[in-house]
Amino acid sequence: MTHYDLIVIGAGPGGTPAATAAAQFGKKVLLVDKRGEPGGECLFEGCIPSKILENAANRYAMLKNATEFHIDLEGAPQIHWEQVIAEKEKILAMRSQAALKQMEAMKTLDFKAGTARFVDANTIDVDGERFSFDKAIVATGASAYLPPIQGEGVAHAWTNAHIFKQTKLPEEIAFIGAGAISCELVQMFAKLGVKCHLLERGPRILKRIDEEAALMVQKRMQEQGIDVILNVTFGEIEGAEGDFTIHYEQNGEQKSLKVPHLLIATGRAANVEGIGLEEAGVEFDRHGIKVDKTLQTSQPHIYAVGDCAVGPKFAHWATYQAGIAIHNLYAPSRHEADASKLSWVLFSDPQIASAGLSEAEAQKAGKEVEVIRYDYRIDARAQIDHAPEGLLKFVIDKSDGSIVGIQIVSEDASSLSGEAALIVAKKMKPMEVMGAIHPHPTLTEAFGKLAQSYFFQSMMRRPHGRGKPPHA
Repeated sequence: MTHYDLIVIGAGPGGTPAATAAAQFGKKVLLVDKRGEPGGECLFEGCIPSKILENAANRYAMLKNATEFHIDLEGAPQIHWEQVIAEKEKILAMRSQAALKQMEAMKTLDFKAGTARFVDANTIDVDGERFSFDKAIVATGASAYLPPIQGEGVAHAWTNAHIFKQTKLPEEIAFIGAGAISCELVQMFAKLGVKCHLLERGPRILKRIDEEAALMVQKRMQEQGIDVILNVTFGEIEGAEGDFTIHYEQNGEQKSLKVPHLLIATGRAANVEGIGLEEAGVEFDRHGIKVDKTLQTSQPHIYAVGDCAVGPKFAHWATYQAGIAIHNLYAPSRHEADASKLSWVLFSDPQIASAGLSEAEAQKAGKEVEVIRYDYRIDARAQIDHAPEGLLKFVIDKSDGSIVGIQIVSEDASSLSGEAALIVAKKMKPMEVMGAIHPHPTLTEAFGKLAQSYFFQSMMRRPHGRGKPPHA
């Protein structure tokens, strides 16, 4: 039985960087992945393929709307979807092979395709072959969660694992769930001329996101012709691919919707079943593997990172956690994963970006906060781009004046998210943000303008404008 210093289960955005970092420490490492290709769900069925397809859809929509910028194009633009899918496959293969080649160059790192399962707290089985280890990291990710809705149609519905493989554009499709996955995809398909329905149990879309931001996206969806159906109680889903019937109740009225295609995106379930966590003595529940702030499980020598662990589920969070875990395993000091600095982007239309805490999250954490906002309607760059719908919000901790959260809604919020993440991570104050000279005319200029506005308002709140503003 071969022995390793470290075994990592799962070669996604958490497992792969953890394994390569440990190898760079000189440790003998085994990385096991059931897919047999590094990249994980993010590369093959999530972040990367969705953005490739969205990029094509956005460029197609831009051409269709060229007259808005006084550009005439002869004939209607055409999109060749099967070629878009082929391009996607090419990019995915290129990225996965590049990661594999990098790992093959590391003499102390072995990569093995197969299904891993703990036999005990220091042994795993990979398709009948056993390996022992001193330490382990579980990075098995998560899968699409199918809600307990009645009917055989649920089992035949698409999830994110299926949608990116369709070489033919659907003519009509219904989405169940109005979280990040559905909202990105429904707008993408709508831009391509697909008739889209979005069904959600709650009173609005994106229930976990800042309400003002979410409602701006919801309004845009309705303008795009998307059939947004809210306050739904699901009955039975009948049929299969090509002929689904969704029975539901809305505001006390029984209704049904017939569609040829159906996608269910109602959240993610941590991949914790069937990997022998019980035999290893690692505690978990339906939310994932239980870890402390250092990412240590109930077994001191076993860590968990990414979507399989209890907590946020983002690719970049998994990569960040990988660094924390390796540091805590092999460096003399201990680090903690700090979710208060987490940033993310929703590639909706308009895009939403967030760093740190929303107003509601800050208040829930017991902070007394002040929220200031900038409306992109007055912004020169937004006007030039014909994209005035948007906002920038700072959530400021009144106790020390630091910016603990930033929310952005704009056509290009993703490009602004880096500055937001840095401001929150460094606990900067508006006066410090104001000290940076932002170029004009850009969307990032709003950061300086909002900080300056807050600074001058703080000055005015001082008696006769005297003295330093609070937390200057």
